[in-house]
Amino acid sequence: MVRFFLLLLVGVVSLFITSCVKTPEETGYKKVERAYCNPKFGAYVRFCNTRRPLSNQVQDGSLIAIEGNRRTIKVAAYYDSRYTLCLPKTYKRFFYPGELVKVITLRCGYSKNKPYCPWTVKEGLASWYGYGDGSGRWTASGRPFKPETFGLANKELPFGTLVKITNLENGKTVYAVVLDRGPYVKGRDFDLYPKTMRVLGGIRKGVIPVRVEVIRCGWQIK
Repeated sequence: MVRFFLLLLVGVVSLFITSCVKTPEETGYKKVERAYCNPKFGAYVRFCNTRRPLSNQVQDGSLIAIEGNRRTIKVAAYYDSRYTLCLPKTYKRFFYPGELVKVITLRCGYSKNKPYCPWTVKEGLASWYGYGDGSGRWTASGRPFKPETFGLANKELPFGTLVKITNLENGKTVYAVVLDRGPYVKGRDFDLYPKTMRVLGGIRKGVIPVRVEVIRCGWQIK
């Protein structure tokens, strides 16, 4: 009899605890999202006017092995939506134009910049940069800095991450892509391209409170 009541008590307690625990969807939190890389794919070699290998199958900074007829090489590749695989012309000593090669992803993304999004929604302060503040011609992602595109800098999200930004003061929203690293001013969480900040109505104020939501983690792999 005592054993029966003990089992009944355990069951009631377990049911109570289960009913109190909320799922990630109920609490508003999501699981950590990862930026995807194609682990293995075939490609016909083409050569471009580029300084480094490009591919729409991997994230920026990914380490890949390219296995051809003459040799196999390991290189870092960077995302470009136009090409399955496009190599610098200096690689002609390794591969033939049009040669079918096997590509294996050894590491997805940068070694010191793991390809995952540590959060899906974050509120903080956003500033903007790009005109007369010493900004270079190139971003940390290796892409040219183009102030009249919808971009931003952040120190946590992988390059290529698509986010929705909301100005918490006026409700205006914009979609932008993480293309650079920063900001490096204490207390600020995001540094926006001029066009991104202009749409949000924050150019004159300089620093605004924002909510940033991750729409897609990393580049969109085709």
